[in-house]
Amino acid sequence: MAKFKRTLIPLSGIVYGEIIYWTTISSAIVVLFGTIKTFIEPHSALPPAYMLNAVLSGESVTNIWMGSPMGAVPNGHWYLSILSSGEGMTTAGLALGVFSIIPGTFISSFFLWRSNNRFFARLALAAAFITITSMVGVIPLPIG
Repeated sequence: MAKFKRTLIPLSGIVYGEIIYWTTISSAIVVLFGTIKTFIEPHSALPPAYMLNAVLSGESVTNIWMGSPMGAVPNGHWYLSILSSGEGMTTAGLALGVFSIIPGTFISSFFLWRSNNRFFARLALAAAFITITSMVGVIPLPIG
C-alpha cells in the first residue's frame, strides 16, 4: 500500500494547462519561423543588427524606436501591417502566446464555477478581462 495518497488535479487546472501548453507551443513555432525569416530577409522593417546593438548598448525603449527605420514608438498592434515580414511574424507569435491566457482563463473559470469555486471563478474572469483590456490598448504600455 502506498504511503501517500495521490492528489487529484482539478479539471479546471487541467483544462487551463492544456490550453496554455498547446497555444504556447504554437506561438513558439511562429516566433521561431519569424526570427529565422528576420535574419535571412535582405531588407527588413527593423534590422536585427540595429535592434541587437541598441538593446545591448543600453538604449531606452523610446530611443530604440526613434532610431529605427519606423522612426516612432509604434501604437497598438503595429505588427499586423507587416505580418508577412519576419518582425511581424515574430511579434504576432509573441502576441499569440500572451493571448493564450484569455481562452484558458475563461474556460477554466467555467469549470471553477461548475465545481462550486465561485470566488476563484470570479477572479479568473477578472484576470481575463484585465488581460483583454491590456491587449486592446485600454491599459497603455509604460513606454517612455
